[in-house]
Order: sequence, then C-alpha cells, then structure tokens
Amino acid sequence: MKLPQGGKSELTFVGSLFLLGAIVFWDTYTVELPAFNLTISPKVFPYAIATLLMVLSTILFINVLRGDTAVPEGHNPNEPIEKSDYKAFGLVLASLFAFLLLIERAGFIIAASITFFGITVAFGNKRHGRSAIFGTLFITLVYLAFTRFLNVQLPAGIFKGLL
Repeated sequence: MKLPQGGKSELTFVGSLFLLGAIVFWDTYTVELPAFNLTISPKVFPYAIATLLMVLSTILFINVLRGDTAVPEGHNPNEPIEKSDYKAFGLVLASLFAFLLLIERAGFIIAASITFFGITVAFGNKRHGRSAIFGTLFITLVYLAFTRFLNVQLPAGIFKGLL
C-alpha cells in the first residue's frame, strides 16, 4: 500500500503517541496502591488518559492509512511536502538519551552541555565551538542559580566539591 504524501511522518507521530499511551498504561499498572482506603483509585485517571490516547492514536492511524493526512499550515492540498529530516530528529533524540544517561554519572553541567550542543548541531548551527562555549557557560549559570540561589540540588557529577 502506498502512503499519501506526508504519511510516513504522520504514522511516526501516531506510533509515538500510541507508545506513550502504552508506557503510561504500564507505569500505572506497576504503581502500588496506598494503604488507606480511597473512593476513587489513583489509577483511574492515568488509565483513562492512557486508554484514550491509545484509542485515538489507533483511529488516527487508520485514517492515515486510508489517505486522510493533514495539510501543513501554509500549504495547499496539492503542493508537495518536504520530506522529514530524520537525521536531525535522530540527533535530537540521541542528545536527549545522552542527557538521561549522563545526568547522574557526569552531572548536570556536562549532560546538559552535550544535549545543548547536539540539539544546536541538529538544527543546523555551523559554529560548533561557539555554541559549545556559550551553551556550557549558560548551563553553568543555570546550575549555579539553582543550587546557590534557589537551593535546588542538581547532580554535580564530576564537579562535586568544585562548584
């Protein structure tokens, strides 16, 4: 079956919505109930949201397969749509995963700096050195503002004892 123009991007989006609903459903399933008796379980609303999200994404998936795709804002229905930039999407996703992996081990400053740099590269910034330096300076200022002035502890990582 040949998908309409822009169909792959919409199916990717719909699939991610369904996956998000499944994750919320599973996470709600694994939560333990509190010891005290409640009229409404704390699992009711997350189950409802997860189910609604999965049902609506399934309906949208079927609509996209039938050829009912959205027209981007500012385009006419018969105008060609640019292909998705999966390289940029992959770089942003890899940067976010790097943040998740590094936040506890290397600390907030290094994890956020790598994430910032990866996202600027994904968005087409050509001045890599400049973005790395300014990004790291900005993130260091944010770290100091949160830890010193707001008293919100962020993971220091390898800078523990230095900052």
